[in-house]
Amino acid sequence: MSFTRFDRYVERNAQSFIERLQALCRMPSVAARGTGMRNVAEAVEQMMQRAGGGTRLFRLGSGYPIIYAEFGAGAHCFLVYGHYDVQPIGSLSEWTSGPFAAQIIGAKLYARGAANSKGDLVARLAAIEAYQKSFGKLPFCLRYIVEGEDALGSPSLYQFAAEYAELLRAHGAIWDDGYIDANGRLVISLGFKGIAFVELRAHGARTDIHSKWGGIVPNPAWRLVHALATLFSPAGEITVDGYMDHVAPLDEEDLRLLASVELDEEGLKREFRIERWARGLAGPDLVRQLVFGPTCTICGLQTGHTEAGPRTALPGTAVARVDFRLVPNLTPELAISLLREHLDRRGFDDIEISVLARAPVAKSSARSLVARAAAESAAEVYGSDPIIYPLDPASGPVGALCGAVQPPTPVVSFGIGYEGSNPHGPDENIRLEDFIRGIKYFGRVIHQLGRLAQEASAEKESEAAVELQHHRALPMKGATHED
Repeated sequence: MSFTRFDRYVERNAQSFIERLQALCRMPSVAARGTGMRNVAEAVEQMMQRAGGGTRLFRLGSGYPIIYAEFGAGAHCFLVYGHYDVQPIGSLSEWTSGPFAAQIIGAKLYARGAANSKGDLVARLAAIEAYQKSFGKLPFCLRYIVEGEDALGSPSLYQFAAEYAELLRAHGAIWDDGYIDANGRLVISLGFKGIAFVELRAHGARTDIHSKWGGIVPNPAWRLVHALATLFSPAGEITVDGYMDHVAPLDEEDLRLLASVELDEEGLKREFRIERWARGLAGPDLVRQLVFGPTCTICGLQTGHTEAGPRTALPGTAVARVDFRLVPNLTPELAISLLREHLDRRGFDDIEISVLARAPVAKSSARSLVARAAAESAAEVYGSDPIIYPLDPASGPVGALCGAVQPPTPVVSFGIGYEGSNPHGPDENIRLEDFIRGIKYFGRVIHQLGRLAQEASAEKESEAAVELQHHRALPMKGATHED
């Protein structure tokens, strides 16, 4: 199929697509604060309808709305995931322009959410619109699900998956995490690490007291520091009892894909402003640790007096937030259980553990329909074959969607960011060229999925073990695009 007509449509409407992204990025949607979340959800629903989708807004309890849309029809069905919430902005003084100003400086758009992941959301809806305007309705059923609690651990999404599992039955899923590397190659991932994110809390006196009592009143800050020191060695190894025993060995496909992964080690060190990698890692060992190495990270510590001006205080409480990134055979439940047993065994049974978020590992094969479509579509847009990670070092609620039915739905992930996008930090940004290329790329992924699905149906080699029913089971607003 020639994409000349499609590409011309994208190029004619490029400025309009950029303006749509700016408008969405100007709507604050920090889930932790909650301001304006329902307005943003309604704006996303309207964008989906504009792209030709029938939609429904799900409100589950007190959580933020989930937007569900359907496009196209056919014997095969695929899921697309996105989220409209964004990370907290951090210190305003570190931003070149306002985090919600969505300013274009040079050839880049600066805004919280531009890379993570309103940019991907708008680009994909623009691609669906352009495809249907150019070729007619999608050649399969595409179910697009957008949530507003990614930064909160996605509790509503897990509830949605439990209550509406039939809507998640699909032949593959496309996630919204990925980037273009320093050499201009698209980075694709075939899954995500899991996560167990916990808060550890130690108690002392009922409140902060004068530090003159430091010789006789237990200090919870020292108590917590000593407990934390048992989890991770000075050599950089996780020392939680039994933790590393559960790490699965790599299979042949893992090793083959790892061998093709390249990191711009020196460029990344400059970007992070560090002089060396942890444990002196380099080359293949560095790549293997990034992709398949489990982690134990202190994300934050809070105790005592840390504000300006001296105050000699003995803290009343000490709190640490720790995340464990999980690899195959390590589940969130297992990691938390091992942590509790480890601390108890060393006499730290007084350290409280609260679970902030959890998500299982999601890992797929390079042979899945979605993985093949993503890989085979890259060269035409990006000029080279993609870099394929067998596992993304990040985590997300992939298990909520892809594990809602059995067998688990294969997943593939890619995005429009680049190595300098800084999605969780100040001056989050995307290059406008990457945004437009992302639209053209996703249109080609749609075409490849349709072609591969047709071949699979003809050869009776569909990966799904059950037939999918694609009639409208829900009352939805809007109508799909007509030929």
